[in-house]
Amino acid sequence: MEKINHTISVTNFSLLFKSFLVGALLTEVLIIAKVVCKVFVGVSNSSQKEIWLWAIASFYCLIIGSYLFKKERLRRMWILLKSLRIDLLILIFSGASLVRVFGGVGVFFLKRWFESLSWLQLTVLILFPVMIYTSLILKKLQDIFFKSKYFKREDRDSLFMSDKEGENTSDDEFNFSDKAKRFAERVFNQRSQESLVFGIDAPWGTGKSTFLNLCKEYWNEKHKNEMIIYNFDPLRHENKEKLLEIFIDGLIKEIRNHAFAPEIESLVSKYAKLLKNSKPTFSFLGLRFDLPSGSESMDDVFNRLKSALINIDKKIIVIVDDLDRLNFSSIKEVLFVVKKAFTLPNISYVLCYDTENIMALEQRKIDTEKISEFLEKFINVKISLYLENKLLLEYFTQNKDKSLFKNPLVDPQLVSKAVEGLKDIFESKDFHHYLPFIGDARKLKRLINTILLLEVDKTDFENSDFDKQDLIHLLLIYINYPNIFRKIYNTETQGKKGFFSVVTRYEEGYPKTNNLSSNDEITYKNSEEYSKYINSLTNNQQFILNKVFDLNQKMVHPSTGLFNFSNLTEEMVASYACFNGSIYNSKGRNLESYLNLITNMSRPIEVKQHKFYMNLKSKILSSKTIEEIFQGKNFSFSESESTHKQLWRMLVNSSNNEFTPKKSKEVICYALNNFPKYSVLEINSIEVGFRNSIAYLIAKLLDKVGWLDKEGGYINNTDENVAEIAKWIFGEGGHEKEGILDILGGEERGVLGLYDLLSFRMYCCADRGGDISNLVRSLSKHGDAKAPTSGNNKVITIEEMREISQKVFRIFKSYIIDQKRNIFDEIDKLTMEDVCGGYSIFINSKVESGEIKDVEAEIFRLKSRLKAFIIFQLGCAMSDNCICCGYYDISENKDQNGISKAMNDYIFGTCFNPKINKNNFWHFIDFLLINLSNTSGHLSSSKYIPNINDFTKVLDKDQLITYWQKQSKNIKCKILKSENRTVYTSNYIASYAEDLEGIYKVLDEVIK
Repeated sequence: MEKINHTISVTNFSLLFKSFLVGALLTEVLIIAKVVCKVFVGVSNSSQKEIWLWAIASFYCLIIGSYLFKKERLRRMWILLKSLRIDLLILIFSGASLVRVFGGVGVFFLKRWFESLSWLQLTVLILFPVMIYTSLILKKLQDIFFKSKYFKREDRDSLFMSDKEGENTSDDEFNFSDKAKRFAERVFNQRSQESLVFGIDAPWGTGKSTFLNLCKEYWNEKHKNEMIIYNFDPLRHENKEKLLEIFIDGLIKEIRNHAFAPEIESLVSKYAKLLKNSKPTFSFLGLRFDLPSGSESMDDVFNRLKSALINIDKKIIVIVDDLDRLNFSSIKEVLFVVKKAFTLPNISYVLCYDTENIMALEQRKIDTEKISEFLEKFINVKISLYLENKLLLEYFTQNKDKSLFKNPLVDPQLVSKAVEGLKDIFESKDFHHYLPFIGDARKLKRLINTILLLEVDKTDFENSDFDKQDLIHLLLIYINYPNIFRKIYNTETQGKKGFFSVVTRYEEGYPKTNNLSSNDEITYKNSEEYSKYINSLTNNQQFILNKVFDLNQKMVHPSTGLFNFSNLTEEMVASYACFNGSIYNSKGRNLESYLNLITNMSRPIEVKQHKFYMNLKSKILSSKTIEEIFQGKNFSFSESESTHKQLWRMLVNSSNNEFTPKKSKEVICYALNNFPKYSVLEINSIEVGFRNSIAYLIAKLLDKVGWLDKEGGYINNTDENVAEIAKWIFGEGGHEKEGILDILGGEERGVLGLYDLLSFRMYCCADRGGDISNLVRSLSKHGDAKAPTSGNNKVITIEEMREISQKVFRIFKSYIIDQKRNIFDEIDKLTMEDVCGGYSIFINSKVESGEIKDVEAEIFRLKSRLKAFIIFQLGCAMSDNCICCGYYDISENKDQNGISKAMNDYIFGTCFNPKINKNNFWHFIDFLLINLSNTSGHLSSSKYIPNINDFTKVLDKDQLITYWQKQSKNIKCKILKSENRTVYTSNYIASYAEDLEGIYKVLDEVIK
């Protein structure tokens, strides 16, 4: 009993003395204030300044009142009154009584000094505290009213998703509320005085801080007056020497704000010093001296502190967040504090950490089990937080737009497109492999913020070839492994390729093997460099890289799970990041496009994207007319023909089940009617010359959708059903006014229409190698129901092409022969506008800018090609290499080369006849030079003599001999060997000065 009383007296001595001193000082202040007031009243009355007296008195009443009625002061006064510390009240009264009995200390001298002051001096002295208080009030009012109205900085919404934790239940995105309430109630523990340490073990970004805020919200609602919550952030004080003292100071301050327990401050400080084995000290002249600590032991202090804490009628909760962000030594120091102090009553701890991160902090390699055993020595109860991938995806997809809504610079829909690949990742069986990259909300926010920073969302993903999976994986590499991303950039940009991107057999880096098959020539494989590099990386790095570049994973069939190179589609080659150009597709630098998008914010050109044309094709075949699309901004005739070419190619390669009968007719008719708009002049540098390909596209479309089965589809391709193709070609049945041959060879289209007509006829041939079996059968059966459609290809072609060849010749005859027109003159009359169609202005602008040089030579080459092609297709009678019109008769089916004979009669009788036009000699010589088989003849003209067979493929040999016998002297006199005239062809240039002698020699030899 004596020991206990002694302990109490020692414990309270310092506090009792302080209470006595407070009472004495307050009384002294009141006595002085009374003296000042009396002096000031007397001086004011004598100086007739009573108004100042009342004004100053009012100021002081206002100051004292505002101080006492301030919320914080009232709360502290209420805490003091609730403590019922009568012992302290008695000491305060004793101190006040002592000073009151003696009339104050030094009051007599102060009174004499005040009486010696003038009214002005005394007024200034009294108003000095008022001025200080007034300045503070004015500053606060300025902050509240003035600045908020005129100068307050506008709080604009952030451009990025905030990483701030949730504050209350409305911010709960992961359904933590119920779990937080249960946990908070367990920590409160029915207000038990038992001390426990609770642990919240979860990875970074899982939402530990949000979970704690939900717990605090619950405590504030349910147990507001029963708890004291102290948040200790050790990360702010890491590497500071006195972590324990900082912790103690914060704890004392928090207790002081909620309860009147003046003994605790000194007791806790003393207990902390004993825990650290330190002694009280003082310093003098830079020297530090130890003070004796008396006979008190740690147990004595602990017992006194225990008694003080029991008297606090509140549960104390100490929260330590982000424990795993400290270094390992700091973690151990914090846990040391908890270990030493958690046995104190009324104090419980909540520690937040991630076991795996703590394990990673230790330099010595300690497994997770050992770390868990280490933490179990300090933590009594542990809870873990888990995020379901479906819930995380729901948070991400449904709430990101809410975060982006306030940002006017960002299109939430485009952001959704940019991260569309995430949904597949969350739903995949490999999701557990993605946890290091997108396994929590913080990582997802970082991904979104990176997308916004790089302005990836500005890309039109609807019309770009970026694969959603590859884009996400490359962004994850960019964020998590910048060194690897830098290596990808350095090895796959500026024309470089073949390290990460796949290679083909004839490219450097292709794996060496002795078992090459013919398929290896077109098969893509990962390079040897990539295989070596990937083996040097960690498992996580290998996983994320292989998702982008490992071709074996790309080519696995989604349903069978088996690798098959035939799974590779045109869309894959145009979009996958593992492709970066090849010997087969040098323009398709997919990977470089991805890298430029991420690093340089370089967005792809819309009209160069495969997907752009896929979308337009879908619109044509569903909701819009083809004319509407081709009249759009991307199909202007002021640009090259590449956009038209790509879209037509996409339409032709579409599956026939994508077409309706109405759309089929619309597309084919549009192609027929718009032939003349395109350029027949080919200039590769600016991508024109598409007119040369449209005839082939029409043939393919006719074969695919130029017919219809009884069900209204394109499935049952019987001879009866596909017969519609031939009717359309010849303008029969329901196509009387829209026959394809009549439209293409219409007189209004001139000689280029004949070129289109012959081109179409050529592409209808079975021997052209194209898959046009429906069209071939239709033409064959149209001319002869018994015509073969299988077996010898030559026989099939002869039967198939007879009727169309005769029709084509009749069109040529009616337009050219019957009207006595010279086909060579007609071709020579063609102007730039004729051969370039709607693109003549565009090509002229390129000529003026210098991008196209010597365009006249290109036009001469074109004219030579037109002459050779038209004459050969109509006049050639041979059947070895191809079946031309000249093989057939003008009518019937005897095939005795009647068309060829008619063409030769026309050529020699009209085109080369000098009686009709003296310049026809030039047509004769030009035609011979155009048909030279030795393209180097002009380089060695003195030794080279052409073969007569070069000319008799079309020209009848007998008529050629007869013509030369009659006209050779006139020609030689008129056309000299030194003539400054040149004939341009597609693969050589023939000069009169160099090649004419060889022509004359071979013709002279023939007539001998």
